[in-house]
Amino acid sequence: MVKAIKHILFTSDLSDISRHAFNYAAMLAMQFKCKITLLHIIENLPHAVEGQLQVLFGKSEWEDILNNRIQTAQDLLVGKLSKVDMIRVALSQFCQETGIDDDECGILDYDIIVTEGEVVDSILAHAIDLGCDLVVMGASRGIVNKSAIGHKVKSVLKNANVPVVVVPYAE
Repeated sequence: MVKAIKHILFTSDLSDISRHAFNYAAMLAMQFKCKITLLHIIENLPHAVEGQLQVLFGKSEWEDILNNRIQTAQDLLVGKLSKVDMIRVALSQFCQETGIDDDECGILDYDIIVTEGEVVDSILAHAIDLGCDLVVMGASRGIVNKSAIGHKVKSVLKNANVPVVVVPYAE
């Protein structure tokens, strides 16, 4: 039996690829009238590198840099708009591009999460913790062809306990 989709987890690395994939995540959320969570993970640096940077900058300065990195990611996801306004603007643009009437266009519930950690583990853990029914990710640009599935996407596909939609990059 196919489970109803009530919550979509959309992963973003803040790239053009992610913005392109978001259109599909938003469309699915509208069609299923379900919640969507936008997840951005700031990947941890190897401990040796982080230790060297901490020595170079000093502990306090390094912590400020890390905190600014999180704030920058949140600002890029949310922009200067509130979370509510950001989602509405993105959906409005999507609806205009696809010719969907404004009255039919909308997501009932959404959230934005910016966190630190290992990317694959964080995606899998958030999918479980949030009770997501679907994960949407963008495929990166490959060297030989226009899109490719990288190691992180393959790992999520292999280990996810819910369906994963991978959106190929389009120019």
